[in-house]
Amino acid sequence: MNKIQPRAVLLYSMIGTKNIHLEQLALDQCHSIDLTSDYFGSPYEMIIREFILSTLPCIFNYIESLTVNLVHISSLYQLVKRIDDKSCLNNLKHLKIMAGRLHRNAGTPITLNFYSDNEKLIDILSFYCHSPIMSLITSFEFDPDCVISIPSSDEKLFFPQTSHLTHISITFHQFGDCVRLLNQIGTQLHSFVVSMMHVYLSEELDLSQISLISCPNLKELKMTIYRNIFEYEQCIIPFLQRLSSVEHLTLLLAIGENENGPNHFVDGLDLQRDIISYMPHLCQFDFHIRSILKDAAHIKLDKIRQSFFQYQQSIDCTIDYFNNRYGQCQIYSLPFIGTRLDFISNRFPLFDVEKRFSNVTILLLFDDVKPFEHGFFQRVAQALPHLKVLEIFNLLEQEEKSTTTNNSIEFRHLATLILHDIHADYAEQLLYRSYLPCLIELAIRNNVLLTIINQNQQQVKDNCSKVETLIIVEPWAYPNSTHINFFPKLGIFHTM
Repeated sequence: MNKIQPRAVLLYSMIGTKNIHLEQLALDQCHSIDLTSDYFGSPYEMIIREFILSTLPCIFNYIESLTVNLVHISSLYQLVKRIDDKSCLNNLKHLKIMAGRLHRNAGTPITLNFYSDNEKLIDILSFYCHSPIMSLITSFEFDPDCVISIPSSDEKLFFPQTSHLTHISITFHQFGDCVRLLNQIGTQLHSFVVSMMHVYLSEELDLSQISLISCPNLKELKMTIYRNIFEYEQCIIPFLQRLSSVEHLTLLLAIGENENGPNHFVDGLDLQRDIISYMPHLCQFDFHIRSILKDAAHIKLDKIRQSFFQYQQSIDCTIDYFNNRYGQCQIYSLPFIGTRLDFISNRFPLFDVEKRFSNVTILLLFDDVKPFEHGFFQRVAQALPHLKVLEIFNLLEQEEKSTTTNNSIEFRHLATLILHDIHADYAEQLLYRSYLPCLIELAIRNNVLLTIINQNQQQVKDNCSKVETLIIVEPWAYPNSTHINFFPKLGIFHTM
């Protein structure tokens, strides 16, 4: 039984019984309410909706922390409008909204355009951010897999009712959304956790808006940008230089290559000159920064390491060069804080004895120099025991062929497998010769998929038996009866 939902069920059964002792016992447990489901279609879904509509009004003013699924916002919206009481939830300090998951182990990020007139749910979310409910909130967290935008017009502020808000955790579609938020309420923030999808200047965002940012009380900042940043020096550096009060800084960044970007791999000297020197109160700096260059000059790893000689912490780095003329350097503080690694080749020190990358859940493998062999995947499975998402780019045929079809390699938690630009050997490696008990999302080339289906291997059938989402890539094709028969639980399919 889900560890969270029975508590809601218990409260639902205790409140309204007219047993004073029992109800008081329940009310004493109502300061923190978590109504999130662990996956879409939870058997507790109906009870949660009933709890919101009938039980929640009885405990409104006891709640200090509330966590809800995005799908329940509509029910809460109806309830708040029905009650029309500005004093309801007057003790609420922490609000967290989660997306919920399509599956038990994985889900697809949701893109929300906050000011879209076509999405009723967005209007409901907007109602909450503008409602008196937010007036006493000190902490607001939005699911990191939900990507939202802030209206560029000053006429519609994102949080106009939040004079007490000091902590925000949110994911934005664009860098400009982040700048607009801080220009609206930056002066009151103490802690800011932000992820962004795209970073660039535009007609709606220029350097003058970045220069207006003022966050004198901001002590903690975590910034995550895994998509390549092509205007790092124009956007991110001046942005961070405005945040001089930060004491605890975490940066997870990917810096892309273009004519306006750095002409060298980012190293310790860059971080000291461009960021650390602008934060005189900084006492903790954790980071994982990947920088990419085209036609990069080959430099020794020790040169990067020596750039950190003044740092009072453990730091390591790697450099890799590919046949496509690109090179990349990854610098990271230790212990490693990230949960994602991108463009990892055979040459990356993934298999160190310290198991420093053991918390990684998302891995993108890329190599155009050497194929990924059977033994490599064995070591990946051992080094990354919590891996949930695996994506592979490698067109090179395996040199060490294995004829075995037993499941000697086990990815116990792998839920999503993405096989786009690959040699067919890697589909066979993962689907024939591996055990994938939690695989529920598969993206694969159509010709490779049909080859695998035609071979009709039992191990492949077992690995695909729970797949609910199938994404078929070039050559494009809609699933036919052959696909559907091979994936008995198929519920969602796409072409790209």
